Amino acid sequence: MKKQIAFLAFAALAASCGNGQTPVSSIGGASAEATSEFSSGLDPDYAIPSDDEIAGKDANGAQYELANVETVEDHPLAGKKIYWLGSSVTYGASSGGVSMAEYLGKKAGLTSVKEAVSGTTLFNDGLTGNTGANSYVNRLIHSKYFSRDDQIDAFICQISTNDCTADRLSKRGTMTAEGVEDLDQFDVATTLGAVEYIIEYVLETYFCPVYFYSGAYFGDGNNKAMRQNGNPKGSDYGILVSQVKEIAKKWDAIGGVRVGVIDLYNDKAFNAAASDAYYAWSTSDPIHPKKAGYLQWWMPYFEAYLTEELA
Repeated sequence: MKKQIAFLAFAALAASCGNGQTPVSSIGGASAEATSEFSSGLDPDYAIPSDDEIAGKDANGAQYELANVETVEDHPLAGKKIYWLGSSVTYGASSGGVSMAEYLGKKAGLTSVKEAVSGTTLFNDGLTGNTGANSYVNRLIHSKYFSRDDQIDAFICQISTNDCTADRLSKRGTMTAEGVEDLDQFDVATTLGAVEYIIEYVLETYFCPVYFYSGAYFGDGNNKAMRQNGNPKGSDYGILVSQVKEIAKKWDAIGGVRVGVIDLYNDKAFNAAASDAYYAWSTSDPIHPKKAGYLQWWMPYFEAYLTEELA
C-alpha cells in the first residue's frame, strides 16, 4: 500500500486507558505501537467505548442499527459507488447482514453494492456449492447485483478465511510472473489464481481501483478470549494476507489503476485499539464482528483509508 492507515480511534484509546480501557498491548507477539504513517482526526461519535461503557449492552442492540447512523453532510466520499465482493464478513453473518459496507454507505452518503455469501471461497473448483457455483470468481462473473455497465469508484474484495481451512490449504497456488496479465492465464482453481483473475476482470470491466481487505488479527488455538482460532489458523491466514499483498504490489506497479490491500490483520494500532473486553463483546468469534464492532471498530478504518485513496 502507498499508505498504511492508523485506526481513527487509536487516539481515543490512549486517552481512555485510565477509564477502564486496556492499554496498548502486544498483538501477535509484536509491540503494538502506532506505526502507521496516516492519521486522521477522531470522530467522537464512532470512538471505541471504554469497558465500563459496554457493560450490560448488546453489541447487536437497537442503538447500533443502520437506521440510527446519520449521514455526514458534504462527506468527501459522498456520491461514490463501491462494489464489495466477499463471504460472511462482508455479508455480516453475526450482525444481521449489516457490515462496514452499509455503515460507511449511510455515513458517507455513498452507494455500497454487496455480493456476499457466507462460507464461500475465492478459488473456484468448478463444482457446486461454496467452492464452485458460489465461489468469489463465479459470483463476480454471474452476479445478480453487479452490472457490467456500471461506472464504479472502487472494487473491494474480502481475503477469505474460508480459503485457509486445513482441507483447502493445498488450493493456495502461486502468484504468476511479471507480465502475466490475461484472464485465461490464471488458475482460478487456486486461491492466488483467483485473486489475480479478480483483479484483471475488474480492470477490464470497470477500470477502477481494486482493494483487497483482511479481517482483524487472530492467532492459532481455540481460545476466543486470546483472539485465537483453530481452523482456520491465524498463521495460515496471515500467510495468505502477505501473499495477496505481493500480488497487489505486482499489479499496482503496472500503473494506471490502483491495486492495494486494506490490511487490518497486521495493523497493530487497529488491533490494540480493541481491549480484550471490547473484543469479546463486539465479536461472535475471532473472525466475525457484531454490529457495534463493525460500526465503532471497523467502519472508521475503511472510511479513513478510502477517503485518503478516493477523495
